[in-house]
Amino acid sequence: MGVLNGILVAVFDAIYAPLNILPRWFSLTVLSGVVGVLALLVVKYASNQAAIGQIKDDIKANLLAIKLFKDEMRVMFGAQRRLIWAALRMQYRMIPPMLVMAVPFVLMAAQMGLRYQWRPLGIGEEVLLTAELPPDTERSNFDLRVAESDGFEVFDRIRAVADASVTWRLRPTTAGVHTIEITNGRDTYTKELAVGAGIDRVCPVRPGSNFLDQLLYPAEPAFSTVSLVRSIRLERFPDRQSWYAGADWWLLWFLVVSIVLALVLKPVLKVKF
Repeated sequence: MGVLNGILVAVFDAIYAPLNILPRWFSLTVLSGVVGVLALLVVKYASNQAAIGQIKDDIKANLLAIKLFKDEMRVMFGAQRRLIWAALRMQYRMIPPMLVMAVPFVLMAAQMGLRYQWRPLGIGEEVLLTAELPPDTERSNFDLRVAESDGFEVFDRIRAVADASVTWRLRPTTAGVHTIEITNGRDTYTKELAVGAGIDRVCPVRPGSNFLDQLLYPAEPAFSTVSLVRSIRLERFPDRQSWYAGADWWLLWFLVVSIVLALVLKPVLKVKF
């Protein structure tokens, strides 16, 4: 997963390089439109369009039968039964393109989340930095410290043996992408810290070996299973504020724009679904 994430981060950095000069909502809309067109092409070439066309004809015929013979209960119930069967057949025919799109969509959404879900910290805006350790870690291994940096200040170390974690309060002092270094004197564990406006890619977590964490937070390499530090998290990290291109809303905007564009271009590209 780490190799794939590294490749995807590099690819999306290149994609976003020209988009970063545009308003964030515009870049999201452009990518949503591109995905809508690609989804149409996948449906066209990964599904049996002739069979889908036949199913749509069956649906139209049975709807017409219900309208014309609404007083004939036997005919109407038969048409309704055939409508349900046609709907099930349509769902079956859409399974192949859905399977083709599923994995690329999830990977793409994770990369887009780095650009729309969170924002960089502001100078002076405090955040909690937590290093998570294995549950059976000995007390002596909790003696971690954060290396000094010109980019941020660190306060109030809290060692929580029961939770297998060490937490610090961190306050940025200069803008830029800083590297946080956590060390025990022998090994060093790092995490990126984005501070100041204009930074494109932001991620609050450097994950461990957990597959879901690696999928959701792909910006930095995952820690190995033998590492003392299993993950590093910036707790209470700020969300981007926008009702359509910010935290939690960007995915809805992405889906709406891509679906609407797919419906508009469906007759142009001669796709049936």
